[in-house]
Amino acid sequence: MKWPLQHSRLNPRGFTLMEISTAMGLMVMLSAALVVMLQQHLSFMVMARRQNFLAQEAPQIGNILGRIFQQADHFFIYSSHESALSGGTPVIQNGSAVRLFFKTAVQTTQERLIAAETGSSGTALRFYTPQPDGSETSWLICKGLQSAAFNASEGILTVTLTGPNGEEITYSGGSR
Repeated sequence: MKWPLQHSRLNPRGFTLMEISTAMGLMVMLSAALVVMLQQHLSFMVMARRQNFLAQEAPQIGNILGRIFQQADHFFIYSSHESALSGGTPVIQNGSAVRLFFKTAVQTTQERLIAAETGSSGTALRFYTPQPDGSETSWLICKGLQSAAFNASEGILTVTLTGPNGEEITYSGGSR
Protein backbone atom coordinates (compact mmCIF):
# COMPACT_ATOMS: atom_id res chain seq x y z
CA MET A 1 0.00 0.00 0.00
CA LYS A 2 1.21 3.45 -0.95
CA TRP A 3 1.00 6.32 1.37
CA PRO A 4 0.22 9.77 0.02
CA LEU A 5 3.11 12.17 0.00
CA GLN A 6 3.29 14.33 2.99
CA HIS A 7 4.58 17.83 2.61
CA SER A 8 6.76 18.99 5.34
CA ARG A 9 7.81 22.47 6.23
CA LEU A 10 11.24 21.76 4.74
CA ASN A 11 9.84 21.17 1.21
CA PRO A 12 7.03 23.72 0.69
CA ARG A 13 5.21 24.27 -2.59
CA GLY A 14 5.52 27.70 -4.33
CA PHE A 15 7.89 30.57 -3.72
CA THR A 16 8.67 32.55 -0.66
CA LEU A 17 7.99 36.23 -0.39
CA MET A 18 11.72 36.95 -0.58
CA GLU A 19 12.11 35.03 -3.89
CA ILE A 20 9.13 36.79 -5.48
CA SER A 21 10.28 40.24 -4.40
CA THR A 22 13.81 39.55 -5.73
CA ALA A 23 12.44 38.42 -9.11
CA MET A 24 10.14 41.45 -9.34
CA GLY A 25 13.00 43.80 -8.45
CA LEU A 26 15.14 42.33 -11.22
CA MET A 27 12.28 42.74 -13.73
CA VAL A 28 11.81 46.39 -12.72
CA MET A 29 15.54 47.07 -13.17
CA LEU A 30 15.57 45.36 -16.58
CA SER A 31 12.50 47.28 -17.75
CA ALA A 32 14.06 50.57 -16.61
CA ALA A 33 17.23 49.74 -18.55
CA LEU A 34 15.14 48.96 -21.66
CA VAL A 35 13.29 52.29 -21.39
CA VAL A 36 16.62 54.16 -21.18
CA MET A 37 17.94 52.25 -24.20
CA LEU A 38 14.76 53.05 -26.16
CA GLN A 39 15.06 56.76 -25.36
CA GLN A 40 18.70 56.74 -26.44
CA HIS A 41 17.80 54.99 -29.70
CA LEU A 42 15.09 57.55 -30.45
CA SER A 43 17.48 60.46 -29.84
CA PHE A 44 20.04 58.85 -32.18
CA MET A 45 17.34 58.46 -34.85
CA VAL A 46 16.45 62.16 -34.56
CA MET A 47 20.14 63.10 -34.91
CA ALA A 48 20.53 60.84 -37.94
CA ARG A 49 17.46 62.37 -39.57
CA ARG A 50 18.89 65.86 -38.99
CA GLN A 51 22.15 64.84 -40.66
CA ASN A 52 20.39 63.40 -43.73
CA PHE A 53 21.13 66.47 -45.87
CA LEU A 54 24.87 66.42 -45.16
CA ALA A 55 25.24 62.66 -45.27
CA GLN A 56 23.17 61.77 -48.34
CA GLU A 57 22.11 64.79 -50.40
CA ALA A 58 25.18 67.06 -50.12
CA PRO A 59 27.63 64.64 -51.81
CA GLN A 60 25.29 64.21 -54.78
CA ILE A 61 24.73 67.97 -55.08
CA GLY A 62 28.50 68.52 -54.87
CA ASN A 63 29.11 66.04 -57.67
CA ILE A 64 26.59 67.75 -59.96
CA LEU A 65 27.72 71.31 -59.20
CA GLY A 66 31.40 70.36 -59.45
CA ARG A 67 30.91 68.96 -62.94
CA ILE A 68 28.91 71.97 -64.08
CA PHE A 69 31.25 74.59 -62.57
CA GLN A 70 34.42 73.00 -63.94
CA GLN A 71 33.11 72.82 -67.50
CA ALA A 72 32.11 76.50 -67.60
CA ASP A 73 34.41 78.93 -69.40
CA HIS A 74 33.17 81.99 -67.54
CA PHE A 75 30.24 83.08 -65.40
CA PHE A 76 28.28 86.05 -64.07
CA ILE A 77 26.33 86.15 -60.81
CA TYR A 78 22.97 87.94 -60.66
CA SER A 79 20.62 88.91 -57.88
CA SER A 80 17.69 86.97 -59.39
CA HIS A 81 16.72 84.54 -62.12
CA GLU A 82 14.92 87.30 -64.03
CA SER A 83 17.97 89.57 -63.86
CA ALA A 84 20.15 86.76 -65.23
CA LEU A 85 17.76 86.17 -68.14
CA SER A 86 17.56 89.84 -69.06
CA GLY A 87 21.32 90.34 -68.77
CA GLY A 88 21.03 92.83 -65.90
CA THR A 89 23.88 94.12 -63.80
CA PRO A 90 25.95 91.29 -62.28
CA VAL A 91 26.76 91.18 -58.58
CA ILE A 92 29.75 89.71 -56.76
CA GLN A 93 28.13 88.44 -53.55
CA ASN A 94 24.85 86.98 -52.35
CA GLY A 95 23.37 86.35 -55.77
CA SER A 96 20.56 83.88 -56.28
CA ALA A 97 21.40 83.02 -59.90
CA VAL A 98 24.52 82.35 -61.92
CA ARG A 99 24.78 82.55 -65.69
CA LEU A 100 27.33 80.07 -67.04
CA PHE A 101 28.94 80.11 -70.48
CA PHE A 102 30.26 76.92 -72.10
CA LYS A 103 32.35 76.48 -75.26
CA THR A 104 31.10 73.77 -77.61
CA ALA A 105 33.21 71.52 -79.83
CA VAL A 106 32.66 73.90 -82.79
CA GLN A 107 33.77 76.89 -80.66
CA THR A 108 30.34 78.44 -80.18
CA THR A 109 29.12 79.58 -76.77
CA GLN A 110 26.16 78.05 -74.95
CA GLU A 111 24.50 79.68 -71.95
CA ARG A 112 23.04 77.94 -68.93
CA LEU A 113 21.57 79.23 -65.68
CA ILE A 114 21.51 77.89 -62.15
CA ALA A 115 18.98 79.70 -59.97
CA ALA A 116 17.80 79.44 -56.38
CA GLU A 117 14.04 79.87 -56.18
CA THR A 118 12.12 80.19 -52.94
CA GLY A 119 8.69 78.58 -52.73
CA SER A 120 6.28 77.21 -50.16
CA SER A 121 8.43 74.12 -49.47
CA GLY A 122 11.72 76.02 -49.12
CA THR A 123 14.39 76.97 -51.63
CA ALA A 124 15.03 74.86 -54.72
CA LEU A 125 18.14 74.93 -56.90
CA ARG A 126 17.32 74.50 -60.61
CA PHE A 127 19.46 74.21 -63.77
CA TYR A 128 18.01 76.07 -66.78
CA THR A 129 18.75 75.79 -70.48
CA PRO A 130 17.47 78.73 -72.55
CA GLN A 131 15.96 77.63 -75.88
CA PRO A 132 16.17 79.54 -79.20
CA ASP A 133 12.43 80.32 -79.07
CA GLY A 134 12.81 82.19 -75.76
CA SER A 135 11.51 79.39 -73.53
CA GLU A 136 13.54 77.48 -70.96
CA THR A 137 13.89 73.85 -70.01
CA SER A 138 14.96 73.02 -66.49
CA TRP A 139 15.72 70.22 -64.09
CA LEU A 140 15.89 70.16 -60.34
CA ILE A 141 19.28 69.93 -58.62
CA CYS A 142 17.91 69.96 -55.06
CA LYS A 143 14.95 71.22 -53.04
CA GLY A 144 13.97 71.84 -49.43
CA LEU A 145 16.85 74.20 -48.65
CA GLN A 146 16.63 77.20 -46.34
CA SER A 147 18.72 79.33 -48.68
CA ALA A 148 21.34 79.36 -51.43
CA ALA A 149 23.80 82.17 -52.23
CA PHE A 150 26.26 82.46 -55.13
CA ASN A 151 29.49 84.41 -54.58
CA ALA A 152 32.61 85.18 -56.61
CA SER A 153 35.58 86.15 -54.57
CA GLU A 154 38.99 86.21 -56.25
CA GLY A 155 37.50 84.72 -59.40
CA ILE A 156 36.27 81.54 -57.73
CA LEU A 157 32.59 80.71 -58.06
CA THR A 158 31.07 79.44 -54.81
CA VAL A 159 27.56 78.53 -53.79
CA THR A 160 26.68 78.25 -50.11
CA LEU A 161 23.67 76.06 -49.39
CA THR A 162 21.87 76.14 -46.06
CA GLY A 163 20.13 72.82 -45.42
CA PRO A 164 16.73 72.23 -43.87
CA ASN A 165 18.17 72.05 -40.33
CA GLY A 166 20.54 75.02 -40.64
CA GLU A 167 23.58 73.04 -41.76
CA GLU A 168 25.77 74.99 -44.19
CA ILE A 169 27.95 73.67 -46.99
CA THR A 170 29.90 75.57 -49.65
CA TYR A 171 30.78 74.27 -53.10
CA SER A 172 33.48 75.94 -55.18
CA GLY A 173 34.55 75.85 -58.78
CA GLY A 174 36.09 78.12 -61.29
CA SER A 175 36.01 78.73 -64.96
CA ARG A 176 38.56 77.00 -67.12
